[in-house]
Amino acid sequence: MMEPLRITAVIDGPVSMGAPIAIDAMLAAVIAEEQGLIPPTCVADCLPIEIPIEREPEGRFHLASFALFEVAMRERRYVHRRFPVEEAQMLGTEINIIRITAGPGKSYRIPQEGIHPLHGRIAWYCVGDADPIRDLLAGIGHVGKKRAVGRGRVKLWSVEPCETWEGFPIVRDGQPLRSLPRDWPGLRAYTVMETRITYPYWLADGLEPCAVPLLP
Repeated sequence: MMEPLRITAVIDGPVSMGAPIAIDAMLAAVIAEEQGLIPPTCVADCLPIEIPIEREPEGRFHLASFALFEVAMRERRYVHRRFPVEEAQMLGTEINIIRITAGPGKSYRIPQEGIHPLHGRIAWYCVGDADPIRDLLAGIGHVGKKRAVGRGRVKLWSVEPCETWEGFPIVRDGQPLRSLPRDWPGLRAYTVMETRITYPYWLADGLEPCAVPLLP
């Protein structure tokens, strides 16, 4: 049964944010993995993946917000990549100089930004079917970027019915809560960005000017 829902993730530690975290895309990714689908390289390769969230009347996207949370703290860590000087010296007897400031032997100190959500909670709103959503969320252990190194680990998911508001669940106080057509009813304040209006959002094909929310 489709109904207004609040989905909450309780996060252990920081989350790396490269783009808004979309609950519809995460659910679709679980289904794609279960079906063994290959990631598409263009719009023509995109196979239809349906999720237990209602679509808008024209069927262009699902009625689900992007991630919503307050920022408790920001942090910056660094990943160090150092050229293996000692190993190179043992393997290359004719090497006299190894430059670690330029060229193929350059060392790096790469910053990684992390966000700590207030009380460790991230929320999404949608119109969907709670039980199938819970089943799919069981296959999602991390959110955001840098998941392979433990960022955005989810300790607990909850899916509960919730109250609505005017524009629920994708517009609130005149601002979009996800990427939307610029002529979507109720929009008053937004940023315009060339992006996709539905998943896969990372695909660099099928971009269009959309009204988008600001990252926290």
